Amino acid sequence: MNFVKQTQKIVVAVVAVIAILAVSGRADAESGWTWPSVSESGVVLGYGEGTISEGKYRPFLTIWHVGFNLKEFSSTQSEGRKNALSLFLEPQINPAFSPRTDAEFGVGIGLQYRHYLTERLSAFIMASVGPHWITLQTTDQENGFIFADTAGVGVSLLVTEKSSLDLGIRIRHLSNAGIAEPNGGIDTWLGTVGYSVFFR
Repeated sequence: MNFVKQTQKIVVAVVAVIAILAVSGRADAESGWTWPSVSESGVVLGYGEGTISEGKYRPFLTIWHVGFNLKEFSSTQSEGRKNALSLFLEPQINPAFSPRTDAEFGVGIGLQYRHYLTERLSAFIMASVGPHWITLQTTDQENGFIFADTAGVGVSLLVTEKSSLDLGIRIRHLSNAGIAEPNGGIDTWLGTVGYSVFFR
């Protein structure tokens, strides 16, 4: 799992650098800083499995995804659409059903890059970090306050001019950055399905 953790950190760092460079281009010489506008909103549902000492940990994701365009890029595959780098927030409340009934809640803050493959099909890569709270009792990880580091990829199919169905896969690492022991971490692979509405 060390490879998975290192990969997540690299993805988050690389996307963060890209975002800083992109945002620097949004400053207006006359009016100063321009805040990015809401570009999409959607619901993400997911299910996954991780291994802890007590057995399998199986969370069910219920996420509200809100995106803010940072920078758009011309697409050679779609005349009417633009590839985009966006900042997103993902407030979430996630029940878990194994090894017992538990819950997670928190928010992910991250970056997503969307690239159009055809007029209606796009692919995306995302990475996020954020504070969470878990009720899980395990000898691997202290419950309560933790951080969630997430990386993922997926595809979106436009079902109308302004909405899409989304399929994705994510890898998520939960730990508390050494605030409390034990801090062995919990790694979970997650499959997701979502519905998004675009505002621009």
